[in-house]
Amino acid sequence: MKASERRLLTILTVLAAVCGGAILSQRLLRLQHAVERREQTLELKQMEARAMLAEAGLWQQRLTWLHAEQPGMTSENQASEELLEALLASAASHSLLVQKKQLHEPVSNAFHREVGVTLTVKGALPSVFRWMHAVLSPESFCAVPQMKVVLDDSDPSNVIATIHFSRLHAPAAVTARPEEVTQS
Repeated sequence: MKASERRLLTILTVLAAVCGGAILSQRLLRLQHAVERREQTLELKQMEARAMLAEAGLWQQRLTWLHAEQPGMTSENQASEELLEALLASAASHSLLVQKKQLHEPVSNAFHREVGVTLTVKGALPSVFRWMHAVLSPESFCAVPQMKVVLDDSDPSNVIATIHFSRLHAPAAVTARPEEVTQS
């Protein structure tokens, strides 16, 4: 082998080593970034877990309150009627005219049983929102999952609001009370 061939072979070997080193370093950098991302994700999850554990007492109090205060349901029809009567009485006390009312099919799952009523009311905008504010206290277990408010064409000082109210009742069979949850 001539000297020029040796130099060429040496240059080729050095270039192959440099290229191999560059490719290997890129792969190692990608791996390092992936490990760093996983580490950040785990740190965030650990922080969330610590925050949740710090709030455990508050959530336990809320669970106790929920089991003590959430109304039960004897009959789905009776619960729907009670919700409708309460909403109609409250609307009348806020000087709102109920134009349409519709009861909805009850919905049940493992956490609650839900009855629903959709009311279309007419009145001044402040009155409508004061009425909704009065109805939607946490103790009432009512929610508004859907609402539509439009101006009344015949009287621009009034609005027509179509509001779907839902009331959440305790599940049919509550399997664990708060005392039992803390012991397990």
